[in-house]
Amino acid sequence: MKLQIQPTVIFRTPKFSYQAELADCWEELKEAISISSAAFYETIKEVKANELAGLPPKIQFTIWKYFNRSKFRATPYGTFASFSILNNAIKPVGSAIVIQEALQLRKLVDWPHKNNIRFNLAELFQKNCMLFSNSSYYLTPDSIRYIACADGVFELAELDYDNTVKQILDACLAPIRVNDLVKTLELKDTELDGLFGLLQDMHDLQLLFTNYDPNIIGADYFERIGLTDTANLPKYLLAQREVQSGNLEERLLQSIPALARLMQDILPAKEQGALGQFTARFKKKFEDQEIPLLVALDPEMGVGYDELEQAGQNDDFIARLNNKPSKKATEGEQIKTLLGTNLSPQGFEKGKTVFLNKLAFTPNEKPLLLPNSLSMIMSVQDDLIFAEQIGGATSNALTGRFTMASAAVEDYTRSIARIEQEANPDVLFFDVAYMVETNVDNVNRRKLIYDHQLAILNFDTSVAPLTLNDIQLAVRGNEIILRSKQLNKRLVPRLASAYNYSRSDLSVFRLLCDLQYQGLQSNLSLPLDSIFPDLDYYPRLQFQNIVLSNNKWKIQKEKLLEPDKKFLPVTNCREYLKTVGVSPYFRTGVSDQTLCFALDSDEDLIAFQQYMQKQSSIYVEEVTFPQQSTVVDEKSQPYIAQFILSLTHNQQRYAGITSRSKSAEVTRFFPPGKEWLYFEIYTHQQRSDQVLAEIIAPYLEKHEADIKNWFFIRYNENGNHIRFRLRLNDELKAQQLISDLMTDLAGLLNSGLVSDVQIKTYKRELERYGSDNIEQVEKHFAVDSDFVLSLFETQPGHFDKYKLCAALVSTLATSKIIDRTSLFKLVGGISDAFNREHQLEAADFKQLNNQYQEFKKASFGGLNENQQQKFNALSASLIHILKYCDPAQQAKLFSDLMHMHVNRLFNKDQRTHEMVMYYFLLKEIQRQNAMAR
Repeated sequence: MKLQIQPTVIFRTPKFSYQAELADCWEELKEAISISSAAFYETIKEVKANELAGLPPKIQFTIWKYFNRSKFRATPYGTFASFSILNNAIKPVGSAIVIQEALQLRKLVDWPHKNNIRFNLAELFQKNCMLFSNSSYYLTPDSIRYIACADGVFELAELDYDNTVKQILDACLAPIRVNDLVKTLELKDTELDGLFGLLQDMHDLQLLFTNYDPNIIGADYFERIGLTDTANLPKYLLAQREVQSGNLEERLLQSIPALARLMQDILPAKEQGALGQFTARFKKKFEDQEIPLLVALDPEMGVGYDELEQAGQNDDFIARLNNKPSKKATEGEQIKTLLGTNLSPQGFEKGKTVFLNKLAFTPNEKPLLLPNSLSMIMSVQDDLIFAEQIGGATSNALTGRFTMASAAVEDYTRSIARIEQEANPDVLFFDVAYMVETNVDNVNRRKLIYDHQLAILNFDTSVAPLTLNDIQLAVRGNEIILRSKQLNKRLVPRLASAYNYSRSDLSVFRLLCDLQYQGLQSNLSLPLDSIFPDLDYYPRLQFQNIVLSNNKWKIQKEKLLEPDKKFLPVTNCREYLKTVGVSPYFRTGVSDQTLCFALDSDEDLIAFQQYMQKQSSIYVEEVTFPQQSTVVDEKSQPYIAQFILSLTHNQQRYAGITSRSKSAEVTRFFPPGKEWLYFEIYTHQQRSDQVLAEIIAPYLEKHEADIKNWFFIRYNENGNHIRFRLRLNDELKAQQLISDLMTDLAGLLNSGLVSDVQIKTYKRELERYGSDNIEQVEKHFAVDSDFVLSLFETQPGHFDKYKLCAALVSTLATSKIIDRTSLFKLVGGISDAFNREHQLEAADFKQLNNQYQEFKKASFGGLNENQQQKFNALSASLIHILKYCDPAQQAKLFSDLMHMHVNRLFNKDQRTHEMVMYYFLLKEIQRQNAMAR
């Protein structure tokens, strides 16, 4: 993977040069204040520059804060900062980037004004407006459910099923003219009034939108609907400065790809949180099924999302491995462990930089993949780069908002989207159009960057809209896969917006946004205070010429106070800060709400004391200024510039969907009383063998003529139980078979040794085994179950069971179904996965190896004639089913069938026994290969 820095760079600059004086800028500053705070502007609009010193302290402090941000904060807000785009920005020889001092303003009607827009729907229908469905609708047995929003709060709305409503919704899944809808519904003129009344009701219920309803992506909504009288309306401003000349020096940036790769190698994977919990719940309920996304998120029919909706030595050894304590550590703890003694607060010296490139790290065994595009927010100070943020799922997240102001930025973001798409040709990327926070959604306004978009409760202006009810969801391994049913393509979501999506309580939006980061290392930043919280001092952390974390000092308010709780005189305050070691310039604050102070400025220190009034303690960090500024205006005034670089690569990150056997022709569900009977017999895991040997085995023998097929597995969901399934020759015998089993179990039920028996619907795992294979798999399970029941005659120990597993696997190599090389690779991969799952350490492997030596020495107890016949039948069945399955599915099917075999063999700790079995099996294959040489 080769990371490339894109030659087009977007950068942001504050309104004024950092050398500007307030008196010189006062009138311009007032104008900026009038846009951002009309109320405060009324207080100061008549104030002249020479009157500033006479204002009350609170007003002076507010002015100081506005002026401070207009010199030192590059985050665009009104006219307090601007963005610029520079093509071919990186060259062998650098030169100062010259910008125009004057701002060019793109004035958009402020988003909250959309709430004041009113249209007469009846007139719109007569004008043949376009209609678009709220595509979040889906069906329950007797209703239509959909997502609606009232006063900024989402809800799962519902109305009784109506066939006409369903027809209209289906017809409007892509925007359609009213007249075309009438033709589609084949309505007569006399029926139009009824239709228009229904359309009005559906619009009121948020089931339908018109092209006069807002869109958040695409052409500006207010311009699209022809709103022209906007002079007196509040505006959302995007300020831009043109670049006249200049570029960045290539040498300065050459270490960035190496830094990104190092961070990829050493930073731990972030906890999946809600995504991981959803995956686990989905797999438990739906297993390998693919179901509609909206059903998966339904709190009743699905699993919801993030709670937004509503005995012997061997036994001791197995128990110890099975009950190893969880190692779920916080991200900071994981990083701290990873860095180890290389980076320790005990070794921090004030003023001494810690260089990551001089430390030795052990890389992650399996580092997460990097996204195809990510961002680096940075500033350049002479030969140093100060990295403020590195990462993201797409670099378009930071630049999308500027597409509303600049065609050049729009082209640039689309080029990033093309890089992502071309690297992953088998999937479709789509942008999520979401709006709910009226006062925040200005940041969500953007042009159509990706080829596809999904509009959630807003109008869609794209050519071929994606719809929520078309999206299917499945879990493959531990990866959530989205698929468009209509396009039969895998879908990957993107949010080309800097909106903090965790603010939303809409489950489908949160899931889609979380999915952007699935399987990716999306955060490459490494601030020291996240690793070692609450220290008094943090040194500068640097990789070659890239500063990852600044010098930081903890300042406690009490140290700045006199005994009477008044602040120290400015001189004393300055001396204290110098004693602590604070740099000549420093800043404090959170995210983009920072303020910058000069240690030698009395005015700044007075402002600092006022800032501290509401704090008990804060961290301040160093600020440096260059000897030669990277960005200047045409008057050579220097600016604090914040650059947004895009790092990209073209290595594939997402595989397409694999074809799966069609399951429509095969029955999936068998309710009680039909062809299959399914019992769950709840009993202690150590009692389960007795139930199988003394109840199930005689019962099967007694009813042999009535049973076409049967099998059992052990399970512990909602309590340990045996899942016992019977396929009947005659459904009419079902009641008698149920009654007889209840009679056989009565004694154990009365004594409490069996706590419960439940009769349930049998749901075939068609996605896991394939509809073409399911009946063959069920027959194999019967042969497997029959063999395991026969073992109760002799009660083999753990080592004997491991040897039987090894013998079963060896028949595959003997029969040449799987060659020895492939078998070794397959078993090795499965064994490694189990070892990771059990978080094995050096001491555990030592114990495993000791157990393996005992296993080698142990003699096999052997099988009697009946058991041998049934083992031979099991071997033949396994060979047959693997021989005729899809070769691409052979390895997974082998793993699944062996997993179920071990599940039947052992009455507890099955996954740990499976781990030990594979470890021993791998050792045996290695030993046999060595002997064969």
